[in-house]
Amino acid sequence: MSGPSRQKRFAALLGRHAAALGYVFSVLLPIILKTGRRPVIFSRWSGMGDIICSIPAARELMKRHPGATFIYNCYPDFAAVPKLAGVAERFTSFRSIGIVGYWYRFLLAGFYHFSHGDDTPGKVAQEPMVAEFLRQFGLPLSEEHPRLAVTPAARQKALSILAEKGLDANSLVLIHPGPSWTVKEWPHENWTSLVLELRKHGLTNVAQMGVGRYSKSGEVEVPLVPGAVSLLNAFSVEECLAAIAQAKLFIGIDSGLLHMAASTRTPAVGIWGSTSPQFFYPESVRKNFVVSQVECAGCYHRLPRLHWETGCPYDIKCMKTIRVDEVLQASLKKLGLEL
Repeated sequence: MSGPSRQKRFAALLGRHAAALGYVFSVLLPIILKTGRRPVIFSRWSGMGDIICSIPAARELMKRHPGATFIYNCYPDFAAVPKLAGVAERFTSFRSIGIVGYWYRFLLAGFYHFSHGDDTPGKVAQEPMVAEFLRQFGLPLSEEHPRLAVTPAARQKALSILAEKGLDANSLVLIHPGPSWTVKEWPHENWTSLVLELRKHGLTNVAQMGVGRYSKSGEVEVPLVPGAVSLLNAFSVEECLAAIAQAKLFIGIDSGLLHMAASTRTPAVGIWGSTSPQFFYPESVRKNFVVSQVECAGCYHRLPRLHWETGCPYDIKCMKTIRVDEVLQASLKKLGLEL
């Protein structure tokens, strides 16, 4: 490594440690001085679905620290999830939180970073994420998603928005085409055909969920699906949860909203290619999911991985070969209907 490169790495490392010390003085020490007790940090720097899957472990870990102040460190967009679940009083978004957990552990009653096999070098997932997070800390095992309840105010606001859009809350079908990683998305023309078929079968109250941004890449363009009422950017996180809880059926790709459906026990059909549902959901939830049958499907859970987030050597054939009639049949079956 050249001298300038070494100096840049050292400067970056020094900057992270300085930021960690700033976190100690701005977050940890005020809590200790106010309460006389060391706080507990929960950490998961990933998508909303991962944070939902960490809630059962966080709830169990709270029992180890009665009376402590709990902090959840995550992307700011998703802080509403641990707040809804009641597992933290404070929420921070410090990317280098691991430095705090390592060098300043003496200031903490506990530091719990939820590690998943798929983001651990040299490893892959072995079981549903909820169970993996519980097993990591020797907690009682379960594969079930946590139940997430919404406040009456959020439910009323969601119902008001649905009414403004002319949607009947009692027969609502929600679709979520993305945005997400390109390798997780189902072709737009397939969504168009699916909505057309749903309407032919009497399911005319269809709306498209989502936001026009992605946590890793910022603002993105989200094409609207013809025949579906747009609910893009219509809800807060809690209102989104309330709308999904109200729905008769949710159809979507691998995403945080699909995890919301599992947490509200809303009937759902997931569409899967590069990732595999058995590493995220219990069998009771995933039994009507549509999973690609190409040989390389589920490559995200193998080493070396074939895909990168925006493409793969096989032109994302896992998602492109899932037929509309497969998703339609799974959706109707979930509702107790027939083709």
